Amino acid sequence: MLALLLHGNLQYAEIPKAEIGRVIEKAYRPVISTLLKREIPFALNVTGFTLELLPEDVIGLIRDGVSTGLIEITGTAYSHAILPLLSLDRVEAQVQRDRSVKEELLGVSPRLFFPPELAYDPILPAILRDNGYEEIFIDGEALVLSDHLNRAVKPVKPLYPHLIKAQRGEGNRYLNYLLGLRELKRSLKLVFPGKVTLEAVKEITGIPIWVNVNTVVMLSAGRFPLMNPKKGAKWLENLDDIVLYGTDIEFLGYRPLADYLITADSFLKVFEALGREVKPPSELPHSGRRLYLRTSSWAPDKSLDIWRLDEGNARLNFLSRDVAGERAFLAENSDARGWEPLPERRLDAFRAIYEAWRGVNEES
Repeated sequence: MLALLLHGNLQYAEIPKAEIGRVIEKAYRPVISTLLKREIPFALNVTGFTLELLPEDVIGLIRDGVSTGLIEITGTAYSHAILPLLSLDRVEAQVQRDRSVKEELLGVSPRLFFPPELAYDPILPAILRDNGYEEIFIDGEALVLSDHLNRAVKPVKPLYPHLIKAQRGEGNRYLNYLLGLRELKRSLKLVFPGKVTLEAVKEITGIPIWVNVNTVVMLSAGRFPLMNPKKGAKWLENLDDIVLYGTDIEFLGYRPLADYLITADSFLKVFEALGREVKPPSELPHSGRRLYLRTSSWAPDKSLDIWRLDEGNARLNFLSRDVAGERAFLAENSDARGWEPLPERRLDAFRAIYEAWRGVNEES
């Protein structure tokens, strides 16, 4: 069996706030309605902050999917914060606020949790278990690389560096793409089926999201050079009991991947070519594995560096520690830090920090 997860975040670092309506129109509404019409079950990981921005008809679609059992709602951090960068009190505040929004707007109390950017540390499962969560989505590649317990001694290198260079336009783009495809196909040998038990402060069940599998699906659905749905299905034919796709809904209909736009229909052609039964992620079987997952994320090197090392990010992380109340959620959101954040996204966090410091009324 295969599973599907869609991740939605309208605080997206690289998407202007003025585009939010278009994102909903091009991605959220058509993708969710297409999956429901075709009766394809999926997990929907949407931040509480995003839910509060969605129009009532889209909220209604989600409620319909929940009531029919086609949509499995996950919990996450309310404002898409990188949880391992926060104090434990703020981690719990993010978790609890997100759940309360979903209980109010959707009438559900999620049991599965998706940490933003799959950023994880071994204490997070304990906080989740304390708050009623039973399973957490994790980065599968980080899981199999977690024997590298000290990355200062043994750095974690990307599994397909040439593909990353091609995406960034570095060097000979087409040559890097060809070499990257070979690396990507080779990396699929690391993928294993099913869930795992995570050894952590409190044990929890982990559901791997395989970034290399996501990438194959996107390249195939987008009909990139040498790739198409049948070719992608051929690459993935020996894999079973996995989440076949577990990333951004914005890539389906709104945000091109390296100038190739994927639609809901082209995306589903990969599922059709594989011809497997699709079930919610919670129904994936357990692999019997017990594994330790290091502090990590789904960045290419599996680190938290993207959200820490830039000078602006370091300043935001330092200043955010002193912010409380409503403004803390905006101060903490990852999209002010992001992969390539827009100035307006970064300024949202700096402004929230300043206004909290100045004691500006929360309602102003």
